[in-house]
Amino acid sequence: MSVRIGVDVGGTFTKAVACDPATGAVVARAVVSTTHASTSGVADGVIEAIQAVLAEVRERGLGPVELIAHSTTQAVNALLEGDTSIVGVLGMGRRPDLKRAQKRTAVGEIRLAPGRRLVTEHSFIDVTERVDEAKLRTAIHDLVEDGAEVIAASEAFGVEDARGEWLALRIAEDMGVPACAGHELTGLYGLEMRTVTAALNASILPTALRTAKLVEEAAERDLPGVPLLVMRGDGGAVQIDVMKKHPLLTAFSGPAASVAGALRHMSIHDGVVIEVGGTSTNISTIKAGRPVLSYIRVLDHVTCVRSLDVRVVGVAGGSLLRVGKRGGRTRLLDVGPRSAHIAGLPYACFETAAELEGAQARLIAPRPGDPAEYLVLETPRGRRIALTLTCAANALGEVAAGAYALGDEKAAKAAFAIAGASFGLDGTRLARNALEAATQKLAGAVGDAVRAHKMETPVVVGVGGGAGAVIPSLARKLGSAWEIPLEAEVISSIGDALSVVRVEVERTLARPTAEAVAEVHREAERAALRAGASPSSVQLQSEAVPERGALRVTAFGTVALDAGATGVSVDDSRAQAAAATAIGGPALLVFGNEFFRVYAGPGETDRDFAVIDRVGAVAVQGRGRLVTGRGSEVASALEERIPTLVRHYGPVAIAPALRFLRGSSLVDLTLISNPNEVREAALAECAFAHDEQVIALLTRS
Repeated sequence: MSVRIGVDVGGTFTKAVACDPATGAVVARAVVSTTHASTSGVADGVIEAIQAVLAEVRERGLGPVELIAHSTTQAVNALLEGDTSIVGVLGMGRRPDLKRAQKRTAVGEIRLAPGRRLVTEHSFIDVTERVDEAKLRTAIHDLVEDGAEVIAASEAFGVEDARGEWLALRIAEDMGVPACAGHELTGLYGLEMRTVTAALNASILPTALRTAKLVEEAAERDLPGVPLLVMRGDGGAVQIDVMKKHPLLTAFSGPAASVAGALRHMSIHDGVVIEVGGTSTNISTIKAGRPVLSYIRVLDHVTCVRSLDVRVVGVAGGSLLRVGKRGGRTRLLDVGPRSAHIAGLPYACFETAAELEGAQARLIAPRPGDPAEYLVLETPRGRRIALTLTCAANALGEVAAGAYALGDEKAAKAAFAIAGASFGLDGTRLARNALEAATQKLAGAVGDAVRAHKMETPVVVGVGGGAGAVIPSLARKLGSAWEIPLEAEVISSIGDALSVVRVEVERTLARPTAEAVAEVHREAERAALRAGASPSSVQLQSEAVPERGALRVTAFGTVALDAGATGVSVDDSRAQAAAATAIGGPALLVFGNEFFRVYAGPGETDRDFAVIDRVGAVAVQGRGRLVTGRGSEVASALEERIPTLVRHYGPVAIAPALRFLRGSSLVDLTLISNPNEVREAALAECAFAHDEQVIALLTRS
């Protein structure tokens, strides 16, 4: 039986699994401590986890291994902790906008987190006449002399003409200096935002490059020829070369892997995925069957890179309790942010009551500079044991049945009784206060996410090793239904192993002609193929982003292997139910193929409609006219109908909004407002599918 290996690098543990790609079943697993302190960084833990799970696969006579995919918190951690390189920003511009371009590429120090800053050096070149190689070489040399360890090239209007940025990258490579450019990360206008994005990406390039190379070398040694993928923060998987050049794209890839794993195991329409680790908790949302994405923000700076919309809370299953005097009496002060894992201590609930006999409560500072307020027990043999949030849930008997976090209730009760007696507190009340304090923090973050995305009754989905200890009480506080899927403690690694290729391309279209729109679709398709997708599996969806004057095209696909697709097509009843929810009434199937189904409500002309993709998510919904048939037939019908739906505002004519579904492509033409250009674009799409069954969705602008 062939297998796929998924590895997730968490803040506390690095977890690896081997999965059967046909059923999704976990057939081997390994958990090792994340190697933050190693000279090779987290790469050592990744390699150790892969080798451990591979040994189990071979011992059981399984194989071959089809692929290895991993997710990592490295990019986010590096930015939050200020573990960044000095960036030399090479700006370029042309007359008459030289002053503005120079100002917008001089981004200065970039605040990363409280007390953490990214240092940049700046140089600017006038490329009005031509891009001078000698000047670029001198500028890069001077930036390095001034202390820059990596280069970020950013040229005004580089999304339209990136020759200057390309040349800067080539020169930097010749000089042995890591470099990236703004146009590689986004196709959106906005010079300052592109420059900040490139600088942030560049700042973590050396560390990411070192990690990628070490993991790549180990994979090639142990599993020669096996594809090595890395999870992106938007939920897609791409070849590891992406991490070598664009590590910022992997930010929040750990939560993305968890969401991918949850969607693989469950049918979620509206939900909040709460990944409870050892030290922190990640909160992501799924709306209408799709993960909610946003642009990554680093404090005040919005970047051009999209990832899951993730909220991080510094409390989790391993969080330590803080105890001290306030108002003249001893009380619980807080839960976290330090954890048992950071302190290097075992959990009391995973010990025995006998081991805790004679223990005394102590207050410690887990790290230099921390307050000596963190509660632990010390046994007569001098062994220190942590009281954690998971211990509190076990002491109260509130851990979900069969959960990974389920420990020894007697040991947990004994631990809190000892701690309470030492400080004149009731042990049970101390445990209750700890659990309530933690769930209050999490409930606030979940509430913010639910309100931000206008969700009404989302289900709470708990994943991660600490989910069983936290989710029942959190869901009770929220008044929400909850579920913890099977294998929740390694769900992120499962998401890695069974991930699909997902590539998103955004382009600002100054003039969104049919040719320009088609080229963005082709670019996304080519990007998916380069990322390793099988050509027959590629599915395109596009949407207009009017506030940015942009078109966003997402290409989905499955890894090009001999094995079957990782995705599972939704059945008719689930698709129809999703459509009925979307349009708020009866949903009749009016069009369907391997990739999409279109449902509509009753009506002669304008009808409520919903397009459901093959995993049961709502790709598009609206109200308008539907035209179905072979491409040639639809072309004739559109020539007649488009003029009747044009709106006239004085001398201005506005075309109807048009979406077109053919094969695996859902083409969004709503950015095009000129009626003649919409007609040309529609006829071009019909020509692509002359004898194929297609559907056009027309709505009034």
